[in-house]
Amino acid sequence: MKWLNALTCSALRASTLNLNYQPSVKQVVRCKSSASKKWNVDSRAPSPCSKYPCDIRPCFDINSVTIELGNLCHAKMIRSFLYTHYWPRDPSVVGLWMSLDSPYLDILSDKYSHSGDRLLAFERLHRTNERKMVGLCVANKVCPWMIGELEDWAHVTPSKPERHRMYFLAHCLKSPNFFQKYHVDFIYDVEVLGTSQDAAGQGVGVMMLKTVLAQAQELRYPLVQVISVSQYTSRICEKCGMKRDWTMDYTEFVDDAGQCVFFPRRPHHTVGIYVKYYDPKKSLELPCKPPY
Repeated sequence: MKWLNALTCSALRASTLNLNYQPSVKQVVRCKSSASKKWNVDSRAPSPCSKYPCDIRPCFDINSVTIELGNLCHAKMIRSFLYTHYWPRDPSVVGLWMSLDSPYLDILSDKYSHSGDRLLAFERLHRTNERKMVGLCVANKVCPWMIGELEDWAHVTPSKPERHRMYFLAHCLKSPNFFQKYHVDFIYDVEVLGTSQDAAGQGVGVMMLKTVLAQAQELRYPLVQVISVSQYTSRICEKCGMKRDWTMDYTEFVDDAGQCVFFPRRPHHTVGIYVKYYDPKKSLELPCKPPY
Protein backbone atom coordinates (compact mmCIF):
# COMPACT_ATOMS: atom_id res chain seq x y z
CA MET A 1 0.00 0.00 0.00
CA LYS A 2 2.88 2.40 0.71
CA TRP A 3 4.39 2.07 -2.81
CA LEU A 4 0.88 2.50 -4.27
CA ASN A 5 0.31 5.76 -2.34
CA ALA A 6 3.76 7.03 -3.38
CA LEU A 7 3.05 6.20 -7.02
CA THR A 8 -0.30 7.99 -6.87
CA CYS A 9 1.22 11.12 -5.30
CA SER A 10 4.02 11.20 -7.91
CA ALA A 11 1.43 10.96 -10.65
CA LEU A 12 -0.44 13.90 -9.15
CA ARG A 13 2.74 15.99 -8.98
CA ALA A 14 3.68 15.11 -12.57
CA SER A 15 0.28 16.12 -13.85
CA THR A 16 0.24 19.62 -12.32
CA LEU A 17 1.34 21.13 -15.67
CA ASN A 18 -1.50 19.41 -17.49
CA LEU A 19 -4.52 21.65 -16.96
CA ASN A 20 -6.96 19.14 -18.39
CA TYR A 21 -6.05 16.43 -15.87
CA GLN A 22 -8.47 16.10 -12.94
CA PRO A 23 -7.58 13.48 -10.29
CA SER A 24 -10.27 11.42 -8.67
CA VAL A 25 -11.50 11.99 -5.14
CA LYS A 26 -9.99 8.74 -3.89
CA GLN A 27 -6.57 9.69 -5.20
CA VAL A 28 -6.65 13.11 -3.53
CA VAL A 29 -7.76 11.68 -0.20
CA ARG A 30 -5.13 8.95 -0.38
CA CYS A 31 -2.42 11.46 -1.17
CA LYS A 32 -3.48 13.79 1.66
CA SER A 33 -3.55 10.93 4.12
CA SER A 34 -0.02 9.84 3.18
CA ALA A 35 1.25 13.42 3.44
CA SER A 36 -0.31 13.88 6.85
CA LYS A 37 1.34 10.70 8.10
CA LYS A 38 4.71 11.75 6.72
CA TRP A 39 4.75 15.32 7.99
CA ASN A 40 2.52 14.75 11.08
CA VAL A 41 -0.11 17.20 9.86
CA ASP A 42 -3.32 17.57 11.89
CA SER A 43 -5.96 15.98 9.64
CA ARG A 44 -8.91 16.24 12.02
CA ALA A 45 -12.27 17.07 10.52
CA PRO A 46 -13.54 20.64 11.04
CA SER A 47 -16.37 21.45 13.40
CA PRO A 48 -19.87 20.62 12.09
CA CYS A 49 -20.92 24.21 12.79
CA SER A 50 -18.12 25.79 10.73
CA LYS A 51 -19.98 25.23 7.45
CA TYR A 52 -22.95 27.35 8.61
CA PRO A 53 -23.03 31.16 8.69
CA CYS A 54 -22.63 32.74 12.10
CA ASP A 55 -26.27 33.87 12.28
CA ILE A 56 -27.79 30.43 11.62
CA ARG A 57 -25.31 28.06 13.28
CA PRO A 58 -26.98 25.16 15.14
CA CYS A 59 -24.45 25.34 18.01
CA PHE A 60 -25.50 26.51 21.47
CA ASP A 61 -25.24 30.27 22.05
CA ILE A 62 -25.61 31.66 25.58
CA ASN A 63 -26.52 35.08 24.15
CA SER A 64 -29.75 33.63 22.75
CA VAL A 65 -30.93 32.38 26.19
CA THR A 66 -33.65 34.25 28.08
CA ILE A 67 -34.99 33.71 31.60
CA GLU A 68 -38.75 33.82 32.14
CA LEU A 69 -41.00 33.39 35.15
CA GLY A 70 -43.10 30.25 34.89
CA ASN A 71 -46.88 30.11 35.27
CA LEU A 72 -49.64 27.52 34.97
CA CYS A 73 -49.28 27.45 31.19
CA HIS A 74 -45.78 25.97 31.59
CA ALA A 75 -46.87 23.08 33.86
CA LYS A 76 -46.69 20.36 31.20
CA MET A 77 -43.39 21.70 29.90
CA ILE A 78 -41.86 21.71 33.41
CA ARG A 79 -43.09 18.20 34.10
CA SER A 80 -41.63 16.91 30.83
CA PHE A 81 -38.30 18.61 31.56
CA LEU A 82 -38.12 17.05 35.03
CA TYR A 83 -38.64 13.51 33.75
CA THR A 84 -36.42 13.97 30.70
CA HIS A 85 -33.42 15.93 32.01
CA TYR A 86 -33.55 16.40 35.78
CA TRP A 87 -34.58 13.19 37.57
CA PRO A 88 -32.42 10.82 35.46
CA ARG A 89 -29.33 12.93 36.31
CA ASP A 90 -30.03 13.83 39.95
CA PRO A 91 -27.56 11.94 42.22
CA SER A 92 -30.05 11.87 45.10
CA VAL A 93 -32.40 9.90 42.84
CA VAL A 94 -29.91 7.86 40.81
CA GLY A 95 -27.84 7.00 43.89
CA LEU A 96 -30.88 5.43 45.54
CA TRP A 97 -31.84 3.45 42.41
CA MET A 98 -35.23 5.14 42.51
CA SER A 99 -37.41 4.37 39.52
CA LEU A 100 -38.89 7.24 37.52
CA ASP A 101 -42.42 5.87 37.98
CA SER A 102 -42.36 6.18 41.78
CA PRO A 103 -45.32 8.03 43.33
CA TYR A 104 -42.99 10.31 45.28
CA LEU A 105 -41.38 11.72 42.13
CA ASP A 106 -44.83 12.16 40.64
CA ILE A 107 -45.91 14.24 43.65
CA LEU A 108 -42.72 16.31 43.50
CA SER A 109 -43.16 16.90 39.77
CA ASP A 110 -46.70 18.18 40.33
CA LYS A 111 -45.43 20.41 43.12
CA TYR A 112 -42.66 21.96 41.04
CA SER A 113 -44.94 22.31 38.03
CA HIS A 114 -47.72 24.24 39.76
CA SER A 115 -46.22 26.03 42.76
CA GLY A 116 -43.18 27.97 43.88
CA ASP A 117 -41.04 30.51 42.08
CA ARG A 118 -40.23 28.85 38.76
CA LEU A 119 -37.62 30.24 36.39
CA LEU A 120 -37.39 28.80 32.90
CA ALA A 121 -34.44 29.24 30.54
CA PHE A 122 -35.30 29.27 26.83
CA GLU A 123 -32.90 29.18 23.91
CA ARG A 124 -34.05 30.75 20.67
CA LEU A 125 -33.09 28.69 17.63
CA HIS A 126 -32.22 31.06 14.80
CA ARG A 127 -32.71 28.45 12.11
CA THR A 128 -36.40 27.86 12.87
CA ASN A 129 -37.13 30.86 15.13
CA GLU A 130 -38.39 28.48 17.84
CA ARG A 131 -37.75 28.43 21.57
CA LYS A 132 -36.26 25.42 23.32
CA MET A 133 -36.32 24.92 27.10
CA VAL A 134 -32.77 24.35 28.34
CA GLY A 135 -32.98 25.06 32.10
CA LEU A 136 -35.27 25.02 35.12
CA CYS A 137 -34.97 26.54 38.59
CA VAL A 138 -37.61 26.21 41.33
CA ALA A 139 -37.37 27.91 44.73
CA ASN A 140 -39.72 27.73 47.73
CA LYS A 141 -39.87 28.96 51.29
CA VAL A 142 -38.92 26.34 53.88
CA CYS A 143 -40.07 26.66 57.51
CA PRO A 144 -38.86 24.68 60.56
CA TRP A 145 -42.12 22.74 60.89
CA MET A 146 -41.55 21.17 57.46
CA ILE A 147 -38.77 19.00 58.90
CA GLY A 148 -41.22 17.10 61.09
CA GLU A 149 -43.65 16.85 58.20
CA LEU A 150 -40.99 15.18 56.03
CA GLU A 151 -40.08 12.70 58.78
CA ASP A 152 -43.74 11.80 59.43
CA TRP A 153 -44.32 11.34 55.71
CA ALA A 154 -41.24 9.13 55.40
CA HIS A 155 -42.39 6.99 58.34
CA VAL A 156 -45.53 5.85 56.50
CA THR A 157 -43.97 5.41 53.05
CA PRO A 158 -43.66 1.74 52.04
CA SER A 159 -40.93 2.29 49.45
CA LYS A 160 -37.37 2.29 50.80
CA PRO A 161 -35.86 4.70 48.22
CA GLU A 162 -38.64 7.21 48.83
CA ARG A 163 -38.24 6.89 52.59
CA HIS A 164 -34.46 7.33 52.40
CA ARG A 165 -34.74 10.46 50.27
CA MET A 166 -37.29 12.05 52.61
CA TYR A 167 -35.13 11.36 55.63
CA PHE A 168 -32.14 12.67 53.69
CA LEU A 169 -33.86 15.99 52.93
CA ALA A 170 -35.03 16.28 56.54
CA HIS A 171 -31.47 15.61 57.72
CA CYS A 172 -30.07 18.31 55.42
CA LEU A 173 -32.50 20.82 56.93
CA LYS A 174 -32.18 19.73 60.55
CA SER A 175 -28.46 19.02 60.93
CA PRO A 176 -27.10 22.47 59.92
CA ASN A 177 -29.93 24.23 61.78
CA PHE A 178 -29.64 27.42 59.80
CA PHE A 179 -32.89 28.69 61.31
CA GLN A 180 -31.17 29.13 64.65
CA LYS A 181 -27.72 29.96 63.29
CA TYR A 182 -28.87 32.91 61.19
CA HIS A 183 -31.94 33.74 63.35
CA VAL A 184 -34.42 33.49 60.48
CA ASP A 185 -38.02 32.30 60.41
CA PHE A 186 -37.79 30.76 56.94
CA ILE A 187 -35.19 29.84 54.31
CA TYR A 188 -35.55 30.51 50.61
CA ASP A 189 -34.55 27.07 49.34
CA VAL A 190 -33.59 26.47 45.70
CA GLU A 191 -34.93 22.94 45.35
CA VAL A 192 -34.44 22.45 41.60
CA LEU A 193 -31.50 23.80 39.61
CA GLY A 194 -30.81 21.89 36.41
CA THR A 195 -30.09 22.28 32.73
CA SER A 196 -30.55 20.05 29.74
CA GLN A 197 -27.71 17.83 28.62
CA ASP A 198 -27.15 19.92 25.48
CA ALA A 199 -26.66 23.12 27.53
CA ALA A 200 -24.62 21.62 30.39
CA GLY A 201 -21.57 23.68 31.31
CA GLN A 202 -22.55 26.63 29.09
CA GLY A 203 -23.49 29.10 31.86
CA VAL A 204 -27.27 28.61 31.93
CA GLY A 205 -27.27 27.43 35.56
CA VAL A 206 -25.21 30.44 36.64
CA MET A 207 -27.62 32.76 34.85
CA MET A 208 -30.65 31.23 36.58
CA LEU A 209 -29.09 31.19 40.05
CA LYS A 210 -27.98 34.82 39.76
CA THR A 211 -31.55 35.73 38.82
CA VAL A 212 -32.88 33.90 41.89
CA LEU A 213 -30.38 35.64 44.17
CA ALA A 214 -31.27 39.05 42.77
CA GLN A 215 -34.97 38.28 43.19
CA ALA A 216 -34.45 37.16 46.80
CA GLN A 217 -32.51 40.32 47.59
CA GLU A 218 -35.20 42.47 46.06
CA LEU A 219 -37.93 40.67 48.05
CA ARG A 220 -35.88 41.07 51.26
CA TYR A 221 -35.45 37.36 51.90
CA PRO A 222 -32.74 37.01 54.56
CA LEU A 223 -31.25 33.61 53.63
CA VAL A 224 -31.01 31.66 50.38
CA GLN A 225 -29.72 28.09 50.35
CA VAL A 226 -28.95 25.45 47.74
CA ILE A 227 -28.64 21.78 48.78
CA SER A 228 -26.02 20.73 46.26
CA VAL A 229 -26.14 16.98 45.65
CA SER A 230 -23.76 17.10 42.66
CA GLN A 231 -20.38 18.61 41.91
CA TYR A 232 -21.79 20.54 38.96
CA THR A 233 -24.27 22.37 41.17
CA SER A 234 -21.45 23.16 43.61
CA ARG A 235 -19.48 24.85 40.85
CA ILE A 236 -22.51 26.93 39.91
CA CYS A 237 -22.97 28.08 43.51
CA GLU A 238 -19.30 28.98 43.84
CA LYS A 239 -19.40 31.03 40.65
CA CYS A 240 -22.40 32.95 42.01
CA GLY A 241 -20.55 33.87 45.22
CA MET A 242 -22.39 31.59 47.64
CA LYS A 243 -20.64 30.23 50.73
CA ARG A 244 -20.39 26.52 51.53
CA ASP A 245 -21.64 26.31 55.10
CA TRP A 246 -22.24 22.57 55.59
CA THR A 247 -20.98 19.40 53.98
CA MET A 248 -21.54 15.67 54.31
CA ASP A 249 -20.20 12.63 52.52
CA TYR A 250 -22.71 10.25 50.97
CA THR A 251 -21.20 7.36 52.94
CA GLU A 252 -22.04 9.10 56.23
CA PHE A 253 -25.78 8.82 55.62
CA VAL A 254 -26.82 5.31 56.76
CA ASP A 255 -30.09 3.58 57.58
CA ASP A 256 -31.23 2.09 60.91
CA ALA A 257 -29.07 -1.00 60.37
CA GLY A 258 -25.95 1.09 59.74
CA GLN A 259 -25.82 0.25 56.03
CA CYS A 260 -24.86 2.77 53.38
CA VAL A 261 -27.88 4.09 51.49
CA PHE A 262 -26.52 6.17 48.60
CA PHE A 263 -24.44 4.76 45.76
CA PRO A 264 -23.93 7.81 43.52
CA ARG A 265 -21.85 7.96 40.40
CA ARG A 266 -18.54 9.73 40.12
CA PRO A 267 -17.63 12.51 40.78
CA HIS A 268 -20.62 13.06 43.08
CA HIS A 269 -19.32 11.94 46.48
CA THR A 270 -20.31 14.76 48.84
CA VAL A 271 -23.35 16.88 49.64
CA GLY A 272 -22.89 20.57 50.38
CA ILE A 273 -25.23 23.35 51.40
CA TYR A 274 -24.41 26.76 49.97
CA VAL A 275 -25.96 29.86 51.51
CA LYS A 276 -26.24 33.54 50.72
CA TYR A 277 -27.16 35.79 53.65
CA TYR A 278 -28.69 39.21 53.19
CA ASP A 279 -28.62 41.33 56.31
CA PRO A 280 -32.12 42.79 56.77
CA LYS A 281 -30.65 45.79 58.57
CA LYS A 282 -28.85 46.92 55.44
CA SER A 283 -30.91 48.89 52.98
CA LEU A 284 -31.00 48.19 49.28
CA GLU A 285 -29.20 50.35 46.76
CA LEU A 286 -31.42 53.13 45.47
CA PRO A 287 -31.90 53.26 41.73
CA CYS A 288 -30.49 56.18 39.82
CA LYS A 289 -32.93 59.05 39.50
CA PRO A 290 -33.50 60.40 36.02
CA PRO A 291 -32.17 63.91 35.41
CA TYR A 292 -35.23 66.12 35.36
